[in-house]
Amino acid sequence: MAGRKRFETRNIPVDLSALSFTVAGEPEPKIVDRATGEIKKDAEGRDLYTIPLPPKPNDDRRNPVIVVTFPSEIFPTIPEGVQVRPVGLSAFFWQMNGRSGLGFRAEAIVPAAVKAA
Repeated sequence: MAGRKRFETRNIPVDLSALSFTVAGEPEPKIVDRATGEIKKDAEGRDLYTIPLPPKPNDDRRNPVIVVTFPSEIFPTIPEGVQVRPVGLSAFFWQMNGRSGLGFRAEAIVPAAVKAA
């Protein structure tokens, strides 16, 4: 398309070795169309959800919670206050309609006691 710049997304892996996360709110589906309630899907056809996770330690008091997008085949039941580990957490820069920001996605959200395979 003439006049439009294509922005290439690059995932940046996040080192979790010195971080812990506690769920700050229940997961919510990532909605594509509010009128129909259609849930956004990943490349494998799994529904995408978001969950607020405050990282600890957190030296940046201005933005203490990150919202992480993750796939799930069933509606995830992850209660608030539980310690979790975002498996394969990565950050990415996004731009849309003149806005931009930093997003976070994970392959899965698991209880903190479970080790990655």
